[in-house]
Amino acid sequence: MVSKKITLFLSLAVLVVILDLGSKHLVFSRLDQPYDRYEVIDGVFEIIHHTNTGGMWGFGQGWNPWILRLVRMAAVIVIFIILAQTPRTDRWSVAALGMVMGGAVGNIYDSLAYGAVRDFLKFDFGVWMFDPFPTFNLADSGICVGVVLLAFRMLFFAQSTPPAEEVQNSC
Repeated sequence: MVSKKITLFLSLAVLVVILDLGSKHLVFSRLDQPYDRYEVIDGVFEIIHHTNTGGMWGFGQGWNPWILRLVRMAAVIVIFIILAQTPRTDRWSVAALGMVMGGAVGNIYDSLAYGAVRDFLKFDFGVWMFDPFPTFNLADSGICVGVVLLAFRMLFFAQSTPPAEEVQNSC
């Protein structure tokens, strides 16, 4: 029987992968040339055909693509290690890890299938420190939201470690 922890983790990971790859397919089948664009909100938000051979927000552009692929694969291993150490009652952390995993898988798929990650969401917030804001995709969003949830959980809702006899009695 699959535990609720694994079910939650896999459900969110698969949901993020489906939303990410589905949205990329939809956008890239309609905007078929690099830098084709569709303006959604004049001067603020557009959908654009963009590929990124680097990491998140273009970090590592021009690096050997296998270095970034290995880093992404290592991240997947780290996610599984953290998941294994996360108590099954910590649903917020399990959910956050599922979102991060889904984003990682979506971007790994793009990297292997296309040699670059497909990005298409572009915002201009009119704020100098976010100008230009990096083009991103739903996988990146899943990763960022998941990491913020994990950080928030660790900073503000850290669980204390139960005494050893409580751990033994709960098994």
